[in-house]
Amino acid sequence: MPEVIYRTKEDLYPRFGLALSERQQVYVREDLPDRVKRFVISHELYYLGDKAQWSVWGEIKVTVHAAMRHPVGFIACVSMSLMPYRLRYYGRRILGIAK
Repeated sequence: MPEVIYRTKEDLYPRFGLALSERQQVYVREDLPDRVKRFVISHELYYLGDKAQWSVWGEIKVTVHAAMRHPVGFIACVSMSLMPYRLRYYGRRILGIAK
């Protein structure tokens, strides 16, 4: 069974969460609001069973899957993601510079 581990903002920066398939572990920032945490956990747990490589389309698929289960958390997460450091992170991921 997958394990959910809470970490500090500094441990996961700039991410809100991280999935490690080989360990069946999901890391989530402990400082997030509860609704956002539930969305992020659902988002990261989906990755544990998804065998596809990261891509923009894959990220959309995972996000829609979690948003359907936690719509308020999704909206709050989007709002929190409009911070400049998060937008830079997304841009770097799309360009393949950051993982």
